[in-house]
Amino acid sequence: MENLVARSHSDDIKDLVGALAKAQGIMKPAVFNKVNPHFKSRYADFSSCMDACRVPLSSNGIAVIQSCETIDSKLSLVTTLAHTSGQWMKSEFPIITSKMDSQGIGSAMTYAKRYSLCGMVGIVADEEGDDDGEAAVGRPKKEAKVKEEEPLEDEGKWIKDYLNKFTPEDQSSALEYMKKVKDHFKWTVVKTIQELLKDEVKLFDKFKEHKRQIKKTEIA
Repeated sequence: MENLVARSHSDDIKDLVGALAKAQGIMKPAVFNKVNPHFKSRYADFSSCMDACRVPLSSNGIAVIQSCETIDSKLSLVTTLAHTSGQWMKSEFPIITSKMDSQGIGSAMTYAKRYSLCGMVGIVADEEGDDDGEAAVGRPKKEAKVKEEEPLEDEGKWIKDYLNKFTPEDQSSALEYMKKVKDHFKWTVVKTIQELLKDEVKLFDKFKEHKRQIKKTEIA
């Protein structure tokens, strides 16, 4: 009997690769929603990575299956991309942790799931390291030092200065656009406005696109 454990893909993967290429063409980058206190770098957690690829993969007939298996007496995470054609490909990621308890294995599993998914699908998920990787190797978690911002004038003045860049009839939409950017990046109001005003040409180009989207929604 053929040893399927040793195989990394089905005999034919043409349809799967074609579907994956289409999925990658519409896939958005994962949102960096976490901060590693050790490296002071940002990264996207597993949930954010899944959000980035779930719809593109599903709409192209690709399912993600992740299971924990014992291979050669060692614990491993097996990630499989399965296509509706029956074609598949998989990869194995060793579960390595300094503590073989529920917390240690759980952290190592989350780390493995994220890295395996990103590697197979093509998602950029971090700048350097992350919390799950730190927990898996047993390094104690440090409290991130919050950098104190330089004293800034109140939000009201920043919003007023921002809105003054727009015509009176556009100010309501401009405020809505500012809130949309703020919520997306999870910035403060001041940080959002600072970033928007760094490049006013780009700001107004993006704002025009925002207005077009609103118009489409109203027509629909």
